[in-house]
Amino acid sequence: MRYHPMVILFQIYQLVKENVLFALVLFVFQKDSDFWLFVYGKYVFVAYVSLRFIYIVSSWFVETYEWQDRTFYLKKGVLTKKTMTIPFSKIQNVTKKTTLFHKLFGLTSLYFETVLDGEDSTIVFPVVTKQQATKIVVMVNVQEGKEVVKEKEKEKTEKVDPSIPEQEVRSDSTIHYEPTSKDLLKASFTSLSFLIIIPIISGLYDIFESFITQYQGIFKDSLSILSLSIVVVIIAISIGVIRTFLKYGEYRISSNDSRIFIDRGVVEKSQFAIEKRKVQGIEIKQNVMTRMFGLVEVTLISSFNPEVEDSDVSVNSLYPFLPVKKAYQLIEELLPGYYVHQSMQRLARASLWMKLIKPSWLWLIATACLIYFKPTVFKIESTWWLASLVLLIIVVVNRLLDYWHTKYLIAGDQVQWWHGGLVSKLFLTKRKNIIEMGYSQSVLQRILKLGSITTMNRSNPTRIETVADVPTEFIQSFQRWYKDRQADIHNQ
Repeated sequence: MRYHPMVILFQIYQLVKENVLFALVLFVFQKDSDFWLFVYGKYVFVAYVSLRFIYIVSSWFVETYEWQDRTFYLKKGVLTKKTMTIPFSKIQNVTKKTTLFHKLFGLTSLYFETVLDGEDSTIVFPVVTKQQATKIVVMVNVQEGKEVVKEKEKEKTEKVDPSIPEQEVRSDSTIHYEPTSKDLLKASFTSLSFLIIIPIISGLYDIFESFITQYQGIFKDSLSILSLSIVVVIIAISIGVIRTFLKYGEYRISSNDSRIFIDRGVVEKSQFAIEKRKVQGIEIKQNVMTRMFGLVEVTLISSFNPEVEDSDVSVNSLYPFLPVKKAYQLIEELLPGYYVHQSMQRLARASLWMKLIKPSWLWLIATACLIYFKPTVFKIESTWWLASLVLLIIVVVNRLLDYWHTKYLIAGDQVQWWHGGLVSKLFLTKRKNIIEMGYSQSVLQRILKLGSITTMNRSNPTRIETVADVPTEFIQSFQRWYKDRQADIHNQ
């Protein structure tokens, strides 16, 4: 069967959205430019858009899909034909996204993430009716997370009423977190969303430069400048708050026995489902801003990485601005097998000396470039060594913070460590989920009786975690602990 006819209009809408900026630059802002890049760029742009339009229309007639015997059969390509056969058992996660376009026409989109690798790892239904989406989800049995079903269950799913309410699919789920207006307001400042006004002002200045130059005498008065600054600040904060409320409004984290559900968005809605048993680890991240407000971002490490738009926020992120205590509580509620231990071992004093004396290749290369080019800023000839000094201070501060933040602990079958400088991360995982471990020692580390541990978890992409400059005693105990992994796999 063919995809929904509105796929054509949706892909044209995406084409316009992706290229509207280029069109404005070529045909509005630089329409009279004689520069060859803009002259020939107009022809290249028109040719590209025309070919894309032809491909969008023709692909709807040749690309089809069907399901039979719990297997998807997909046919793709216009010039190069490709046939894909994907059993339902290979599907492990589902994402439902409703953009403004979908909402206007009462439609939605579906993304099924599979265990396969490569560009075809995701089955995409760009446009489907909400009833059809619910029917497909129930049919694939994603909500139950089963890889094999009995024959009578199969018959039951095939006879699902297409008008089944969307809420019934997750009727047994429990709501764990919904941000309040206060939480969203705090998030709007920590996310620095208000800084989006900077490129907006820059663009407006380019458009109205002649007008501003003509009436620049108005802005010479100090009171006028102060008033304008206050207005700009108010507008910037308002834009940041509105943007945050639209993106994270109606945010909800819920779960049932087998899956974690994440819903977010006011205008453009997204719904994600992550299978609990596929979670390979947990990451808790803090940067400078979130640390000031006592917030963290909790991310679930799994092979789930769907090719959806609006990728500025990871779909595996529970919520980017969770209070620390609530984050720990949420982890234990969603994944009872995990527990965040707040009391952990710190690095030895020798680790501090190791971090300080280790050469910084970033600083060395940057300093060499500064010495060679000797750039000047605001006519200050000594800019190059000031920039080198500032970069050195940042490197040293980052290493001091890394030493202060780095902690580690083995508790039963769980290992956790917190490390990082300006951006710090706490990583938790189970022994059975670590598919590979190793350690290394440099000459300096060997002298100071230190080393670095590296672990690998199965995810998309593969998750590699390295903790540097830990005592050799901990490395030895970690190796002994890891040897019991086979027993964990055998008992699960």
